[in-house]
Amino acid sequence: MKILFHKITKFFYAIILLPFCYTSFLMLIYVLKNIEYSNSKVYPFFLGAGCYLVVHFLLYKPIKIYVIGHELMHALSAKLCGAQVRRIKVNKFSGTVDVSKVNTFIALSPYFVPLYSIVIGIIWLIVRYVFKLNVRIEIFMFLLGFSLMFHLVLTIFAVSVGQQDFKISGWLFSIVVIFIVNCIFLITLLLVLLPNKIGYMEAVKKFFNLNIEIYKVSFTKSQQIIKYIINTIQKCRIQKV
Repeated sequence: MKILFHKITKFFYAIILLPFCYTSFLMLIYVLKNIEYSNSKVYPFFLGAGCYLVVHFLLYKPIKIYVIGHELMHALSAKLCGAQVRRIKVNKFSGTVDVSKVNTFIALSPYFVPLYSIVIGIIWLIVRYVFKLNVRIEIFMFLLGFSLMFHLVLTIFAVSVGQQDFKISGWLFSIVVIFIVNCIFLITLLLVLLPNKIGYMEAVKKFFNLNIEIYKVSFTKSQQIIKYIINTIQKCRIQKV
């Protein structure tokens, strides 16, 4: 009974967050449109992203590499939440992690935390600022674009084939959270790493105002739908009488 109530609650949370999904996507498109594509940093980033698409769809689908990172992220998330990791098993197309407890963050973190991109960022910082090697920023941007597209494409693939991870919080809530967090992560990354015509605070303000506008419209439409349903039910009752 408690599990059922938990899933019903998460379902209603997901419904409430649906307009936020829409505004997050609109904001991502807005940020992408305002990138200064003539800047030297931008070209290698999108070149890396494009190269991964070519590799994935024409040459090789690195599913096992994704599965390894996916299960490692489950394990790292479990450790961060104070859980014990008993066993990690990885096959060619799937994997499992045996942990002492599971919550929404542990279950969904691999779908919105690009582990390999984070590893690339850490390695680049160590090489550049600890070992003082003059590694060009273009190399890092290419690898970052490549690894982020790897994360996005294989996350979509993982979601499309269905996952046991979604049973914990429900399918709709899981998809909504994954979509929103990935959008916000990409928006932040693009604003921080790539030159943009809009500033970070300007983007936050626009995102805030966009959400207010969309939620006002959603609330008004919801009221209209509820009134329509109530009126329809009342008419049906009158006709029966």
